[in-house]
Amino acid sequence: MKPLNLDNRPCSPISSNCVVWQGPDISCINICHGDTISDVVAALATELCTLLDQTNVNNYDLACLNITGCGPKDFQALIQLLITKICELQDTGTVETPGAPQGTCPDCIVTIAQCFRVGNQTTMQLLDYVNMIAEKVCALIDQINNLQIQINSLDIRVTVLENATPPSFTLPSIETNCLASYMSGSVSATIDLVLDTLLNDPTIGYCSLINSTGLPSELFSAVSSACLTATSETLSNPPVPFGTEYLGSWVNSPTTVADTITNLWLVVCDTYTAFASFAPPTSVVTAGDGITVATTVVGTTTTYEVSANAKPGLSVYIAPPDTIDKVAPSLVAGIICYGEIQVCNTIEYNDFGAAYDATTGVFTVPVTGRYTIAFFATFTRATGNGWYDPAVPGMWITGIVSPTGCNIYCVNNFTPVVIQQHASINGSMTHLFAAGTQLCVKALNLTNFKYNTVVGDVVRFSVQRVD
Repeated sequence: MKPLNLDNRPCSPISSNCVVWQGPDISCINICHGDTISDVVAALATELCTLLDQTNVNNYDLACLNITGCGPKDFQALIQLLITKICELQDTGTVETPGAPQGTCPDCIVTIAQCFRVGNQTTMQLLDYVNMIAEKVCALIDQINNLQIQINSLDIRVTVLENATPPSFTLPSIETNCLASYMSGSVSATIDLVLDTLLNDPTIGYCSLINSTGLPSELFSAVSSACLTATSETLSNPPVPFGTEYLGSWVNSPTTVADTITNLWLVVCDTYTAFASFAPPTSVVTAGDGITVATTVVGTTTTYEVSANAKPGLSVYIAPPDTIDKVAPSLVAGIICYGEIQVCNTIEYNDFGAAYDATTGVFTVPVTGRYTIAFFATFTRATGNGWYDPAVPGMWITGIVSPTGCNIYCVNNFTPVVIQQHASINGSMTHLFAAGTQLCVKALNLTNFKYNTVVGDVVRFSVQRVD
């Protein structure tokens, strides 16, 4: 074979890997029709090296031949020596073997060369040994002749191939069709570019598709997770099941994504049909007294926030007038409405607005309901020994009454005889009052002494709605 670096201009060299063996199979050296020339030549070279090793005279032990001079230098000389020895044995019937008695050859025991050994056998009869060598040599000669013929044939073929023009290959182009917009508008492209687009394009590539839709196993898992079956009742025509209502369209045992999408659309359409004429109920939320309802609408969702308002109340601190003269018992006969109305001086808080008149001290009930009314009064004797007069025992009476009709609603819880310097009076009640009812605080001095205002004296009037 000519080397690849041979300068054979103007021909171009070609690799032996590109040339195949077109001859028959050669089983003895494992060469098959269609192997590359590189494999064929390598097999022939291996067999040749094996033959050269087997015909190397140095690999044979010739000690038993009792050669006194120089031994054979090549394989041909070795064969000739063996033939000569065989002929001598045939003529004399004896052979001298070191270490063996005379007259035992040619039927004597000899050591087998390494390359002729089979298994653990290291010795054999000389005649058998020579015959085996002869057969091996003949077979080798035949193989060498065959190999030489094949090598000559291969050399001719390789020379022809080396002198031939190297083949060239151009990738075919195909139409891009729907891929054109993703390939710079090209209507056709080589197959490698089309394949790269189909695999790696970030928009339509197969890898992007897998990332978007999931793996086939994941799609199959999604298909098998359907919660509705052919026996599930429809919403548009219960209790008829989907498999009956949509016979011919409903997929009873979906196995693909297409099957699942078909069933999903049927469920959507069935739900739409069921709710197309559905009129949702109207919800009306009203706020009662003391309740606030805040409405928030976001899209189709309406949220009602219901809050309870604190009940309205009134708290008034009243400074008593400079004086409250004593009242003759014959004028009052225990009727508190003859007392003096205590007028507002300071309003602590007022949730009723104009229902309380700070000028007159009158509270008008704005809405019928239950109210808790209360008062507290403290009067102080500025000088003297106190309120008590042994000759004429007296008392203070304070309460919540009607300013004109003498209706008494609430008075002090008890009416003790005032014997101390301070008079501290309180009272409270809860009552159902009709709208328009008027209330005020009055104090009646039934002691024997005229009251003169002292710093710190106060009258408190409060109203709290409870229902």
